[in-house]
Amino acid sequence: MLKSNHSRLRFILLLLIVLLTVQVTMAQDDNAESTPEPEPIFPEPTMVVEIDADDGSSLYGDYYASRNGVGPAVILLHELYTDRASWGWMLEPLLANGYHVLSVDLRGWGDSRVPANWRRAQTDTVTWFEWLYNQPAVLDNQIFAVGSSMGANLAMVGCANAELCAGVVALSPGLNYFGVRASDALVSGRQMLVVYADRDSIPRRDVPRMETLLEEAELTDLFTFLVYEGRAHGILLFDDNEDLIPQIIAWMNAQL
Repeated sequence: MLKSNHSRLRFILLLLIVLLTVQVTMAQDDNAESTPEPEPIFPEPTMVVEIDADDGSSLYGDYYASRNGVGPAVILLHELYTDRASWGWMLEPLLANGYHVLSVDLRGWGDSRVPANWRRAQTDTVTWFEWLYNQPAVLDNQIFAVGSSMGANLAMVGCANAELCAGVVALSPGLNYFGVRASDALVSGRQMLVVYADRDSIPRRDVPRMETLLEEAELTDLFTFLVYEGRAHGILLFDDNEDLIPQIIAWMNAQL
């Protein structure tokens, strides 16, 4: 009887040890899953820029000077419901490839708190081109505009109206976003890279129409189309496609 009690006690102790080990392991797994990913570290701007628009409004942006000295430059134009910080992932790759970068807040967004006005926003883009052109380390006629969604249309129109523009990268453009029409900009003779997802509703409908306009104007050789699978719109294309930033940089390098 005594031997039986000892065996039972050993069994209970062993069971308790196993249960405690399982609980500790599960707690460690829970802690590992709940550990937040480290926040990405983006470069600090060389300067915060404030300029006066044609109507006297104050517009804001961040300027990042390339570590390589004199070189080409890029203006980044964000999409709606975001601000200039949304381009964080592109900053380091652009700087590492010798580009100076100007990331701006569209009027009505971020620090550019004046009311949104899309007619004036088209003029703002040209004003930003002029500011960037006057930076001593920026090479003449080597300024690109990269825009997303509404920013893509503003980039296309701004580049068409700025003599200093070397080309446009348009993520998820449309023929007409809130009155910012891409049709005239398409036939301006500028080099353009158009990027979109094949099931994204507006570009899926509008990009084929853009191609028709280009064919009619015999300008298809100026355009490159990069089409991804899915529904991602604008900057969400970066989440699904790791090759997108290298492809954008390679395209710009080819235009220099």
